[in-house]
Amino acid sequence: MVLLRVVLTATALLSASAHAQGVAGTPFGFASGTTGGGKATPAAPKDANELKQWLSDSVPRVILIDKEFNFLGTENTCTNCDCCVPASNTCGAAGQNAIKVKGSTWCGSYPTTKCTYDNAGIQGLTVASDKSIVGVGNAGVIRGKGLRLVNGVSNIIIQNIHITELNPQYIWGGDAILLDGTDKVWIDHVKVSLVGRQMIVTGYKSSGHVTISNSEFDGQTKWSASCDGHHYWTVLGYGKGDQVTFANNYLHHTSGRSPKLEFNSQWHAYNNLWENNSGHAFHVGEGVKALIEGNVFSNVKIPMNPESNKPGATFAASAQSGSSCNSALGRSCVANVLTSSGTLSANDQAVLSVWPKGSSSNIMTTDKVSSYVKANAGIGKLGK
Repeated sequence: MVLLRVVLTATALLSASAHAQGVAGTPFGFASGTTGGGKATPAAPKDANELKQWLSDSVPRVILIDKEFNFLGTENTCTNCDCCVPASNTCGAAGQNAIKVKGSTWCGSYPTTKCTYDNAGIQGLTVASDKSIVGVGNAGVIRGKGLRLVNGVSNIIIQNIHITELNPQYIWGGDAILLDGTDKVWIDHVKVSLVGRQMIVTGYKSSGHVTISNSEFDGQTKWSASCDGHHYWTVLGYGKGDQVTFANNYLHHTSGRSPKLEFNSQWHAYNNLWENNSGHAFHVGEGVKALIEGNVFSNVKIPMNPESNKPGATFAASAQSGSSCNSALGRSCVANVLTSSGTLSANDQAVLSVWPKGSSSNIMTTDKVSSYVKANAGIGKLGK
């Protein structure tokens, strides 16, 4: 009995220790200085209602996601509702039809159809300022609903959670993480899978200073806009004035928008692994300044798909670009590596002017990127 009591006590202490840790690591890149819930005592909500309350109230919090929160069916199912068949769906049940969103003209003149979808996935959970949302081990799952950060919220950390199953059959079925009018957001060690629309999207309002790191974008799906089992709608950066660090992420089995960037924004993408992309990775449009270095592209059909009308400015580091980086940044850029992939050639040196001279990042050499990213990106890997 004494031995049993000791074992139970030790187990309880280990559990308490895991819960008490809260956020792991420190934000870097553009989101440096983000503190989230700060020194608030980490606590786990008992149910979905308490989770909703804690996410949206005005109290600084460290919210532990220590189990799966399943929102499927919690906001009614839309049965026999209006949808359309976009031109991209040439494969019937294996493709994605689109929900006719109220107030949107996206469906245009596409043929109409009826469909059934879960209303819970359409709009994410509201997140207020000064929150840390942290998964415990690999248990932190939010199913059927994403996260919505809008209207001036700031100082938010989202770490070590898996967001999944947002009407993956349908375009406009739901976004995993939406930023629109934010500042100081660190998204780290997150996994996203099986969503209808974007895995991460920044809306037209500025998202401010954002770092997206060590995260897994899993595009494997039965319902593909590109009709090949690869998710098309991956990362969309539309925010005017966004400054985004995109580092150490794993993007696989996608077919487009990985990411699609537009308008007046600044993106630094380094040490990411793109793997098995049947379409395009980067799509860089008007007003964007993108510095792309030290990344690995493996079996990516089109690493760069410039906007044909008003392309943005991109500097993709190569073995020949060292002198440009040394002159502008005071350091060498790390060349990207492409295997079994298309070409990545962009040498707009105007991009380098927006980074302060002497600035540097802890950028790995590309021989380490694949193994590091696969070992560290996604959930349940905070200690690695």
